[in-house]
Amino acid sequence: MKPLRLLLVEDSDDDALLILQCLARHGYDCVTRQVMTATGLTEALTEEHWDIILCDYVMPGFDALAALEIVRQQKVEIPVIIVSGTVGEDVAVASLKHGAQDYILKQNMTRLGPAVESELEAASAGRYSRLLEAIAVSHSEVLEMILNGSALTPILDLIARRIEKLSQGEALCSVLLADETGTLLLPGSAPSLPEEYTRAITPLKIGAEVGSCGRAAALKETVIVEDVATHPIWESMREVALKHGLLACWSVPVFSSGREVVGSMAIYHRTPRAPSEDELSWVESAAKLVGVAIERCRSEVRLREQLEELLRWQNAMLNREDRVQQLKAEVNELLLRLGEPVRYLSQV
Repeated sequence: MKPLRLLLVEDSDDDALLILQCLARHGYDCVTRQVMTATGLTEALTEEHWDIILCDYVMPGFDALAALEIVRQQKVEIPVIIVSGTVGEDVAVASLKHGAQDYILKQNMTRLGPAVESELEAASAGRYSRLLEAIAVSHSEVLEMILNGSALTPILDLIARRIEKLSQGEALCSVLLADETGTLLLPGSAPSLPEEYTRAITPLKIGAEVGSCGRAAALKETVIVEDVATHPIWESMREVALKHGLLACWSVPVFSSGREVVGSMAIYHRTPRAPSEDELSWVESAAKLVGVAIERCRSEVRLREQLEELLRWQNAMLNREDRVQQLKAEVNELLLRLGEPVRYLSQV
């Protein structure tokens, strides 16, 4: 069975049951929420994520055109199919003009399963295309900041927020930085995670049994934990994670150009789940950008430290030379007082 999160805008329980039976025959296992008012629809769109909306055309005090306007105002990318007993080409045309993807008569429900499948595929292709475009834009912005010498924290914050935006607000992203000893992970960026949680888990020891990030850094491989509540590597941090509603965590190690682990990037979700191949691909791509940013900033810090050390050495040598010249002048002065010839002619 194929999982499907279905938002059903329907006032008839009998028709709702008919729709669910039809989808079940087409192989869909539906998680469904049924609403029949504008308020109910708005709340459902705000509170949860849905794969598709099936909407009756006419309901008491509410209709499909008003529902389509609410979907538009909420700015959610969810396909809407009108499923109605109302007959008339003008009704179908009005629905499509207002943003519906298809119009199906309840008298011909055999079209419903294929129509849902088709719209889900089209929506997925559209999201993927927009995702690739957004990733390209994000990479350009980050690389520009790196080349312009921006500080590390703003760069990491930008990457984290871009990942969260690409996930349509479902993900919470964090970046941890390896310390100089390579044994601990320290806070780098976590713009949307609760500060209390970040303080509680860091410094985080790098180890195969220390959460997703600790294990990813230790084993130098991506770690997927679909359910924090049950996975054994989260035993030491499970309580604080669940306290803040963090139920899934995928972590990707961050490498320098020499394959040294310089940090880890984590993606948290508030529901237990695994990443799709596409999600994992763009997270790992973002981790490479993080590695470039960390290495550039650390190289700059090392260069600055070397320059400061050179300046200190130079100043010490200059001060030493000044003291030598002063001592030569003092010796000449003493010799002159004693009536002896001066020893350092350059000081006369």
